[in-house]
Amino acid sequence: MANSHTSGKKNTTVAGVVIALLIGGYTVLRPAINEATGWNLPSISQEDNAGRKDDSAAKRIDDQPTRSSQASDAIESRDVNSKDSSATVAAAQRSSPPDTKTETTQRGPLADRMSSSNAKSDSTSQNKPTSTDADESLKYGLLREVGRDRYISPAGLMYTPGSAEGHRLEHLRRHVSDQPGRPGKHGVFDGGMEGALKTIDKAYENAKAGKRTTKKTDKGRTIYTVDMGKRVGFVGGREGNRRRKPMARRVQLVLEGNRVITAYPL
Repeated sequence: MANSHTSGKKNTTVAGVVIALLIGGYTVLRPAINEATGWNLPSISQEDNAGRKDDSAAKRIDDQPTRSSQASDAIESRDVNSKDSSATVAAAQRSSPPDTKTETTQRGPLADRMSSSNAKSDSTSQNKPTSTDADESLKYGLLREVGRDRYISPAGLMYTPGSAEGHRLEHLRRHVSDQPGRPGKHGVFDGGMEGALKTIDKAYENAKAGKRTTKKTDKGRTIYTVDMGKRVGFVGGREGNRRRKPMARRVQLVLEGNRVITAYPL
């Protein structure tokens, strides 16, 4: 057994020596052979390099399909991911409600009551005739005609023909503007004819209620002096202008029944 192992080692050594001698002889004789025959025998190092180059080229060729396959797999993966992402976005858009610019404002009970009140007010104002329409047939916007040149006020006072001016309303008109040259005092109502008529109606209502009122009669006429508790005009005429037009708070009202004879501020 030991002899067999020793003989194997000897054979290997002999073969290696023979190969080395062949390589050395080829290396020494190759230039002479090439020069004598015109051949171009390759050197052993060139063959090794060529072999290695062939192996590298073959390896690159083998790698190209793998790289191409990897690139293709990457492209396919990106396409799949892109499709999945698009599908996800589309699903999210379908599931989410569309945005609206209108914002819902929360309303409380008070706002609801105010809205209901405004709606009722609007409805009432639409159904109610305007003051212009209601006052078209009224003289000075207050007096309703009940006969020829006969007018009645909201409080029930009658204005009829009479006096030096021809009508009690024309006599009353003298007391809505000052007459600085008139001797003595001259009472002037604030607010023109409409203001004068409203003040006289209020004074008549206070007189009937006995509110801050003094009353006397003279030849069938009733004379009321009513303290209105606030300014209703001023005192003009010569005396009033001399006193710089003092404020008037009272109304003198002279009646025959419910017919107005005269009325003026004091």
